[in-house]
Amino acid sequence: MYSEEDIKWLEENGITLEMLNKQLDVFSQGVRAPEIKRIATCNDGIRVLSDAEVDTYQRLWTDYIEKKQQSVVHFIPASGTANRLFRSLYQFYYSEHTEPQTNIDKNFFKHLQSFAFFNELNVICIEKEDKDIHELIEDKAYKIILEYMLFDKGTNYSQLPNALFKFHSDKSMRYAAFQKYLPKKIAKYASFEHTRTPIQENLLESAMVSGTKKGNVRVFFSVNKEHLQQIADYVEEYKIPIEKKLSINLDVEFSLQDPATQSVVVKDDNTVFRDKDEKIILTSAGHGALLDNLNAIDADIIFIKNIDNAVPDALKKTTSTYKKMLAGVLLQMRKKIRYYLKQIDTKNLGEDKLIEIIHFVENELNVKRQSILSLPKEALIDYLKEMLDRPLRVCGMVKKEEEQGGEPFWITQKDGVVTLQIIDFYQINNNEAMLELFETATHFNPVDIVCSIVDAKGHKYDLTKFVDNDAKIIVRKQKKEEWLKRLELPGLWNGAMANWNTIFVEVPVKTFNPVKTINDLLRYEHQSQ
Repeated sequence: MYSEEDIKWLEENGITLEMLNKQLDVFSQGVRAPEIKRIATCNDGIRVLSDAEVDTYQRLWTDYIEKKQQSVVHFIPASGTANRLFRSLYQFYYSEHTEPQTNIDKNFFKHLQSFAFFNELNVICIEKEDKDIHELIEDKAYKIILEYMLFDKGTNYSQLPNALFKFHSDKSMRYAAFQKYLPKKIAKYASFEHTRTPIQENLLESAMVSGTKKGNVRVFFSVNKEHLQQIADYVEEYKIPIEKKLSINLDVEFSLQDPATQSVVVKDDNTVFRDKDEKIILTSAGHGALLDNLNAIDADIIFIKNIDNAVPDALKKTTSTYKKMLAGVLLQMRKKIRYYLKQIDTKNLGEDKLIEIIHFVENELNVKRQSILSLPKEALIDYLKEMLDRPLRVCGMVKKEEEQGGEPFWITQKDGVVTLQIIDFYQINNNEAMLELFETATHFNPVDIVCSIVDAKGHKYDLTKFVDNDAKIIVRKQKKEEWLKRLELPGLWNGAMANWNTIFVEVPVKTFNPVKTINDLLRYEHQSQ
């Protein structure tokens, strides 16, 4: 069925025939949708804190990192390209229309001068066409502007890593505070001329959350192989002014997604799909493939967020405050967990202490089991220890407005235990009843997560042991006239963390400012100075 060339190609990507056949079995057998019990809401799975509590937890985190150099990492997936920002503009460019037709495209051209990249693009238009952007728009030369913006005859933004795209400008010249710390050889480097990229904004935010004077701030980016050197060189240059201005040391590392995590693409009959050269097509298996990257990080506490949720300085105090708050909640919960594990290890638990631990597991760790008191004492203690001795995560939850994302639910697991989970829309397999639940959910996950991945003795957990391997997703899309399918591994904050202890805490919507399309950069939050 498979040629020697097929086998060689798969092996080059770290995929054995056994691994391939396991994927094909999943396509044939289908995947199991999660058994949703109910939506998690405020005070029923989602904690709502008072201003005083937010302040208390924030100070708890600040005290923790200032006592000594702690093992903290900011893990930021950054493998996307800027290409995805321009989908609507591509549709217009390749259409028969000479002028923008949709409100999205009209708005883009109307407010072009508001984008941080405007000056760079404008200079190229003047050099190439002897006209500035305003003159080209007056001439209705919209597609000429796009040619210089998207393709290699101009700025070639479509091929830029999303992490290096210019998100924000600084009309007030506030960024000059960092400019003066640049080495002379790069003092006029374009990226420092009063604009900032997601990389820059995330490095600054990370420093605000876990930085201490003369201490290390560790940031871990997962990137595409083809962008690794470009991003690494950029970081090496830009971190200099941050380090000098804030009196910190930025320790930045990069990792690549393991090619062995890729999914084979199959046709509707579950046979492999090949390209024009008859090579088996492999593709990314979603953010769940990053579990190996997360598992490889040597740290005690890890912050997780997406690269495109990057804000200008005007909002950094707010975003950093609530990240510190989430971390403070994590510290408090971890302290309680370790206390109860120590009590269990004494092997001298009284009835009152046992009831206290049950109450904690069920009402604070959100792990509920029917008829728990009917278990024999020894089995009950073993169960409680197993539930306590797991990785811990505290996840921010934002009130749902227009944005969509993974949503918080109470889920009944295969063993009957009910826990909190983040469920993605694609996991529910078009189940109409579940679709209605998604519509009525009050909150969603903005990927604002703080994790503790070491046990009470300081040993790292093997995170692969806490995955719900049945939580894979089959994605079906049409290409021309043919339907194709690919497999996504259990999502990093979905099935990959299904067997973690999970705490949901409400955070303000202004902490979530993602850039999924180019016009998102026109929002007030990204224009504020």
